Amino acid sequence: MSRIYFEDTYIAIIPTYSETGVHKHSMLHVFAGKEELDLEGIAKGRLIILEQNVEHKRPSGDIAFFLFVDPTSSLADVLRRDYLKGNEVYASDDLLPEIRPDGEWIRGFIADLFGGDCFVKRKEIDPRIGELLERIDRFEHLDSRVTQIAAEMNYSESYLTHLFKAETGVSLKGYLLLRRFEYVWKKISSGKKMTSAILEAGFSSPSHFADTCKKLTGINASEVIR
Repeated sequence: MSRIYFEDTYIAIIPTYSETGVHKHSMLHVFAGKEELDLEGIAKGRLIILEQNVEHKRPSGDIAFFLFVDPTSSLADVLRRDYLKGNEVYASDDLLPEIRPDGEWIRGFIADLFGGDCFVKRKEIDPRIGELLERIDRFEHLDSRVTQIAAEMNYSESYLTHLFKAETGVSLKGYLLLRRFEYVWKKISSGKKMTSAILEAGFSSPSHFADTCKKLTGINASEVIR
């Protein structure tokens, strides 16, 4: 089973699966390899950073770990400003330190490479959207639809979705989905039964969760969560 570590600005995964289907999602990626990785048709290197919403498969090569980076976070800002610089991908062949893949080591590696500010949860943002993000991050909207959230905030759905996308770079629906996945992973990791966690997170059924997982990550849910 793949190991998963949760931080405020990213999810780190040490994968056991060897390949995925083609997929894309609203998170940024950081891939770190024990050897050169080949993100076929896109980039090669021991360190690969990928912008959100770029179609890709799992890189070939021995992956030490990879990150799903919250696109609304300060870490995403660092990756875009200092590495991507307007491009979809950044790759480096520089030798990385000897990798000891566990949550504490990964956190230290990220701090050394990207700076301590990358753990700040939220970048400068409209306070209305900032408050909404905090509620979503506390899992207060697991089963909420965008129309319900807009009504609670006394906004039209179109205005709220436009404002959210303008401030965060990701759709409100997409961000809700990210947090629902995180909720399922965290609950299962703490010992909760998968079906209960899936339903609590707002998915209609285990098959709905599995289909969504496959579409967004390119892998079967059972390869990450058992």
